[in-house]
Amino acid sequence: MSGDEMMTLKQRVNQQLSRRSSDFRDDENGSIIIFTLFLLILMLAIGGMAVDFMRFECERAVLQSTADRAVLAAADLDQDADQKQVVIDYFEKAGLSGAIVGEPNVEDLGGRRSVGVVANQEINTIFLKLLGIHKLSSNAASTAVDGVADIEVSLVVDLSGSMAEPASGTSDTKIVALRKAAAKLAENMLQADYAGRISLSLVPYSEHVNVGPSLFGALKVDQKHNFSYCVDFDDSDFDLTGLNLSKTYTQMQHYQWNSDYNYDTGQYRNTMTNTVCPRYSYEQVTPLTQDLAALKTQINKLQPRAGTAIYMGLKWGLALLDPSLQPVVSTLISSGKIDAQFQGRPDAYPVAGETIVTQKVIVLMTDGANSGSQRLNSWAYDSPSDRVHWANNNLWWFYSRELYYTDPRSWFTYDRYLSDPTNLNTAKIKRYHKR
Repeated sequence: MSGDEMMTLKQRVNQQLSRRSSDFRDDENGSIIIFTLFLLILMLAIGGMAVDFMRFECERAVLQSTADRAVLAAADLDQDADQKQVVIDYFEKAGLSGAIVGEPNVEDLGGRRSVGVVANQEINTIFLKLLGIHKLSSNAASTAVDGVADIEVSLVVDLSGSMAEPASGTSDTKIVALRKAAAKLAENMLQADYAGRISLSLVPYSEHVNVGPSLFGALKVDQKHNFSYCVDFDDSDFDLTGLNLSKTYTQMQHYQWNSDYNYDTGQYRNTMTNTVCPRYSYEQVTPLTQDLAALKTQINKLQPRAGTAIYMGLKWGLALLDPSLQPVVSTLISSGKIDAQFQGRPDAYPVAGETIVTQKVIVLMTDGANSGSQRLNSWAYDSPSDRVHWANNNLWWFYSRELYYTDPRSWFTYDRYLSDPTNLNTAKIKRYHKR
């Protein structure tokens, strides 16, 4: 073959290779098969992940359920068996031997028992191995406490005049029904087994709250008399959950503007049984007590009288749960007015995310809505003789005998709390207690 022929053959071969390469490059036949293979592999991987994660969640739920049941059984105060062994047995019976990390934690908290456990289990994967994940780790932790926690209770009870009315569905009056309910609550809470753990504060209220001479004396109050022991609050005081111990509060005037009219004689009586500030010792606040007998004796003496100041009852009920009152409680413990076992109360409020150490509860017993309340004008109550006068003379009786006006309130008194604003103050107290 000559050289020219050889060159022509090479050119033809190169042209043929170039044409076939170009045809191969432009040929799209079968390309969808390759894409489908990639999708199939991806679908198998995702489906496999779902299977492994479902297996993982199932095993985790079994592990957590076993931990919960184990600590509940072990923490039961009626459980006589070794508490740690009870937890271990639960895991072994569930086929989870070796899942417990360390050993169960058992604590005797003095009348309470706490049992906790931490567990871990590794699960071998099936499909996630394709992604290099060979094991999934399942963790569980559980703690149970059996027994009565520390509890602070404020029992706020309504002594207003409407409590003399018949109670619905019974032959009792409302005050009788309240006395029964309050005494039953005290019996349930103040049991011997709970000594030192549960404190109960009784807050009777009608148109005001008489805090009693001991609690009154532990506060800063501009005291004007010794006839009764009520503290007036400004509206801004209802924005606080507790008391401002650096503030000097105003003592409530001691007088009665509720009339007592004798329809037979057509004259007012000079009675002082329904003073704005409750005057009788059994109407005074009993702070942080566990003396059930004394408490029931006081409850059984409660009588209905005067108006309704739910906002005052709730204000004191919440204040007796607020840590700001700790210095006052310490003072009353030092003077023997509160049991020394309650030193440090009211306890701090729980912090979000932390175990609640002390539970705080307000129980409100009432039958109605707030009523307004009036105060004597300052010119009628600015001297000791004025205070003695109004402690012995009913406002309406005095007015009818001495001045002959039809309504003494237009002359001697002004509105201190109105029903609508006081309902707002009640809402403030409820909001803080819920929080």
